[in-house]
Amino acid sequence: MSRMLFTYVVPFLLPAAVYAAWVWYRTGYVARHGGEAPRLERGPWPLLMFLGAVSAMTVLSATALLRGGSPDETYVPPHLEKGEMIPGHLEPKKP
Repeated sequence: MSRMLFTYVVPFLLPAAVYAAWVWYRTGYVARHGGEAPRLERGPWPLLMFLGAVSAMTVLSATALLRGGSPDETYVPPHLEKGEMIPGHLEPKKP
Protein backbone atom coordinates (compact mmCIF):
# COMPACT_ATOMS: atom_id res chain seq x y z
CA MET A 1 0.00 0.00 0.00
CA SER A 2 2.77 2.44 0.87
CA ARG A 3 4.55 1.67 -2.43
CA MET A 4 1.43 2.73 -4.34
CA LEU A 5 1.13 5.82 -2.19
CA PHE A 6 4.72 6.94 -2.82
CA THR A 7 4.85 6.04 -6.53
CA TYR A 8 1.42 7.23 -7.68
CA VAL A 9 -0.33 9.54 -5.23
CA VAL A 10 2.49 11.65 -3.75
CA PRO A 11 4.16 12.60 -7.06
CA PHE A 12 0.76 13.43 -8.60
CA LEU A 13 -0.40 15.63 -5.70
CA LEU A 14 2.96 17.24 -4.90
CA PRO A 15 2.62 20.27 -7.27
CA ALA A 16 -0.86 21.04 -5.92
CA ALA A 17 0.39 20.72 -2.33
CA VAL A 18 3.28 23.10 -3.03
CA TYR A 19 0.87 25.59 -4.62
CA ALA A 20 -1.55 25.33 -1.67
CA ALA A 21 1.33 25.92 0.77
CA TRP A 22 2.40 28.97 -1.23
CA VAL A 23 -1.17 30.37 -1.20
CA TRP A 24 -1.39 29.78 2.57
CA TYR A 25 1.95 31.54 3.15
CA ARG A 26 1.15 34.39 0.77
CA THR A 27 -2.28 34.97 2.35
CA GLY A 28 -0.66 35.38 5.77
CA TYR A 29 1.97 37.71 4.33
CA VAL A 30 -0.67 39.86 2.62
CA ALA A 31 -2.75 39.97 5.81
CA ARG A 32 0.24 41.42 7.68
CA HIS A 33 1.48 43.79 4.98
CA GLY A 34 -1.63 44.70 2.98
CA GLY A 35 -2.56 43.98 -0.59
CA GLU A 36 -4.67 41.37 -2.31
CA ALA A 37 -4.29 37.74 -1.32
CA PRO A 38 -4.20 35.05 -4.01
CA ARG A 39 -7.30 32.88 -4.21
CA LEU A 40 -6.86 29.13 -4.19
CA GLU A 41 -9.77 28.49 -6.54
CA ARG A 42 -8.30 30.79 -9.22
CA GLY A 43 -5.08 28.81 -9.30
CA PRO A 44 -3.44 27.27 -12.36
CA TRP A 45 -5.15 23.89 -11.86
CA PRO A 46 -4.70 22.50 -15.40
CA LEU A 47 -0.98 23.27 -15.18
CA LEU A 48 -0.74 21.70 -11.73
CA MET A 49 -2.48 18.53 -12.93
CA PHE A 50 -0.15 18.35 -15.93
CA LEU A 51 2.91 18.82 -13.70
CA GLY A 52 1.56 16.16 -11.33
CA ALA A 53 1.13 13.70 -14.21
CA VAL A 54 4.64 14.43 -15.49
CA SER A 55 6.02 14.00 -11.98
CA ALA A 56 4.23 10.66 -11.52
CA MET A 57 5.42 9.42 -14.92
CA THR A 58 8.98 10.44 -14.05
CA VAL A 59 8.88 8.49 -10.79
CA LEU A 60 7.37 5.45 -12.52
CA SER A 61 9.96 5.59 -15.30
CA ALA A 62 12.82 5.90 -12.84
CA THR A 63 11.45 2.98 -10.83
CA ALA A 64 11.19 0.83 -13.96
CA LEU A 65 14.71 1.69 -15.07
CA LEU A 66 16.43 1.42 -11.70
CA ARG A 67 14.66 -1.54 -10.08
CA GLY A 68 14.57 -4.11 -12.86
CA GLY A 69 16.55 -7.29 -13.13
CA SER A 70 19.08 -8.03 -15.82
CA PRO A 71 18.04 -9.92 -18.98
CA ASP A 72 20.04 -12.98 -17.94
CA GLU A 73 17.85 -13.57 -14.85
CA THR A 74 14.58 -15.46 -14.53
CA TYR A 75 11.69 -14.33 -12.33
CA VAL A 76 10.47 -16.97 -9.89
CA PRO A 77 6.93 -16.11 -8.70
CA PRO A 78 5.89 -16.44 -5.04
CA HIS A 79 5.19 -20.02 -4.05
CA LEU A 80 4.70 -22.33 -1.07
CA GLU A 81 7.62 -24.53 -0.11
CA LYS A 82 7.20 -26.91 2.85
CA GLY A 83 4.35 -24.78 4.17
CA GLU A 84 6.39 -21.58 4.02
CA MET A 85 5.64 -18.72 1.63
CA ILE A 86 8.67 -17.88 -0.52
CA PRO A 87 8.43 -14.36 -2.01
CA GLY A 88 9.01 -13.73 -5.70
CA HIS A 89 12.64 -13.22 -6.67
CA LEU A 90 15.11 -13.28 -9.53
CA GLU A 91 17.49 -16.18 -10.13
CA PRO A 92 20.28 -16.59 -12.69
CA LYS A 93 19.17 -18.46 -15.81
CA LYS A 94 20.03 -22.11 -15.86
CA PRO A 95 22.03 -23.23 -18.91
